[in-house]
Amino acid sequence: MTKHKNKITLQALSFASQLFPAIVGVLSFMLLVRVTKPGVLGEYIIYLAAVVLFEMIKSGGLQSALVMRASNRDKELQRRITGSAYWLGGVVSISLSIVLITLFFTGIFSKQPGIQVFCGWYACLGIITLPLHIAEASAVARQDLKFLLYLRLAQSANALIIAAYAWAFVGSLESLATVHLIFTALLMTVVLLTGKTNPLQVKFKTVQEIKTLVKLIKYTMATLATTNLLKTADTILIGSLMGPESVARYAIPLKLTELFEIPIRSLSTTAFPQLSEKHNHSDRSGFNKSLIQYLSWAYLLYIPALIGAFIFAPYIVLVFGGHQYADTASIFRMLVLCGLFLPANRLSGISLDSIQKPELNFKKVLVMALINIIGDVVAINLSHDLNMVAFVSVLNACCGAMLGWWMLEHTGILSKGNVFNEVYTYSNSFIKQRLYRFK
Repeated sequence: MTKHKNKITLQALSFASQLFPAIVGVLSFMLLVRVTKPGVLGEYIIYLAAVVLFEMIKSGGLQSALVMRASNRDKELQRRITGSAYWLGGVVSISLSIVLITLFFTGIFSKQPGIQVFCGWYACLGIITLPLHIAEASAVARQDLKFLLYLRLAQSANALIIAAYAWAFVGSLESLATVHLIFTALLMTVVLLTGKTNPLQVKFKTVQEIKTLVKLIKYTMATLATTNLLKTADTILIGSLMGPESVARYAIPLKLTELFEIPIRSLSTTAFPQLSEKHNHSDRSGFNKSLIQYLSWAYLLYIPALIGAFIFAPYIVLVFGGHQYADTASIFRMLVLCGLFLPANRLSGISLDSIQKPELNFKKVLVMALINIIGDVVAINLSHDLNMVAFVSVLNACCGAMLGWWMLEHTGILSKGNVFNEVYTYSNSFIKQRLYRFK
């Protein structure tokens, strides 16, 4: 019973660490779209898309590798892993900063303000965020979900402060990016002072551990970078081919769909280290049982929520974006359909990483990226319709989910063709048990 309660507590904290920051983020974006000109908003969204993409290239693979390696109780090993992670992350961060600051001063992207500002500002931001990412990954590995909640709330407060600044001073792209940079630097300072991570652990690095991390990161970083390319490709291609105003219109329904990711991110935060631990102990039965449970919980949450979002789409968009963006409800409805494939897609990817097959997950995401990019270019050039861009996202999500489970079955970790039958059986039993308690 105690173990079950602990699991519920962990899941509740995990869910809170996703829900509350998302609420703050949504409220911040609602304010930002009302006080910022569409052109400035579009360029700022392009800037943020580039930040997210490069953050994942720099630290995403490192974070996943840290969770895979550090999900154990050996303190000495954890120090070596963290120190090696700081060394690798530092080399990548400094290298990227040198390249970006060179691009900024040469003015290659001077006609694309969002990218030009990104090159200059991220040269500093990329170094500042490294300790934050390592602190976050270490917290996931040791399941310190209270710290995760506080950290993510603080990160979401960044967006709120930027929106408030734009409301008070009618901020330019440069000023919004500067506020973003300064707040992140202050947050990094607080995390270091509280002792949640320590860059000086780099002295514990070992050549063997660096090689192990590089082996894991090689595909995991590529997978995560490609995953974020999936998210940012729409924004970048729309901005390049249709202009920043179209980016702003598409951003409203796209931002709303981020709410769909709250449950699956929450489940992933606890599922990833648990599945990794079961694989590390060769507990195939426990691995299958946990995966079925998490997939079942995801669909029990998603199906009712997606139905409600589809029905009330016009009202949701109106409240979120105001009358200026009310006509984007059809785009939002199209993107709602992506949510049907999100749990299967995300959990198949997590499972492939958990069994230390990141190369398979990379292949899956690479196929999805190619479908998305080629589909977007064709849709924009042939129709110039944002609804068709959203349809490409639905097609892409469907292909990713199907390919992910096909790959997972062919690793031998799952019984072929039985996964969704087991999900249905577990979900049916779960609902009956909960209904019985209310009688």
